[in-house]
Parts: sequence; C-alpha cells; structure tokens
Amino acid sequence: MEKTWIRFLLPDDEYKRRTILVYFAEAAILQLIAVLTLIVISQFDFIPMDGVVVLIGMLFGTIAYVWIRYILSGMEFAEIMTAKAYRRERKLIIIKSTSFLVIMCASIASFDVFGMMSVPLIEGLIVSFIAALLLFLTNYVSLKRSYWKNRELID
Repeated sequence: MEKTWIRFLLPDDEYKRRTILVYFAEAAILQLIAVLTLIVISQFDFIPMDGVVVLIGMLFGTIAYVWIRYILSGMEFAEIMTAKAYRRERKLIIIKSTSFLVIMCASIASFDVFGMMSVPLIEGLIVSFIAALLLFLTNYVSLKRSYWKNRELID
C-alpha cells in the first residue's frame, strides 16, 4: 500500500484504492473551484455568506461527491455476477436495512421511555426511517450498478 496518511480510508483492493484516490482528487479540484468562486462572489456582496455554513457545506459536498461516485461506480459488489447471487444479495440488503430500522426505532423508543430524548418521538422515528431508507437505496443502487458492470465484463 502507498505510504499515505489517508490509508485508513482506503480499501485493501488495489483497483478500489486507486479509483477512490481519483475520486478524492476530483473532489479536491471541485473544492478548489468552489473556493475560488466563493472568493469572487464574496468580493461583490451578491450573496451574504456565513463562513461556518460555507465550510460545512463544502465539507458535506466533498464527502457526498466521493460517496456518490463510489456508489455509482459499480465496484462495491465485485463478486455478484449471476442472477441468483444478485437476488441473494438483494435479500441481504433488505434484511440489513430492516434490522437497522428496527434497532434504531427500538433505541429511540427506549430513550423516549426513559426521558433521555429532547425531541419528540415521532421526529426520532422519522429520522430512523430516512436513515434506513438511505441505507437501502445506496446499497441497492450500488448492487444494481455492480451487477450490470459485472455482467458486461462476462459478456
């Protein structure tokens, strides 16, 4: 593995590691363009900007860019090449997402019962549902893209 301080973020598979490094580099260039654009915009006072909000937005944008590129790349499920393996993995994704939802809802309900929640129960449950839905969608899209990509490689 390369001698880099971000090696804890990178997978052991060489292809995945190099591809993710490319995604990080792309995100860094986009971030540089965004910073330069914000510098120009801030000189003309078109849009009042709070520095903390801009930095958090750029951090979220960078992470989201790498995450979305990774999901859409189709390299997460490299071993899924047959329809049977695809269906099996799809069932596992549904089970994992459902168990995540159940565990989160149970945790939030127990926090509410013991009075440790500062928000209404329904809001906690909605956040749990949204998180489980995002988990399912990201894994499902990644699985579907991986399956299509692997099928193309076989044909």
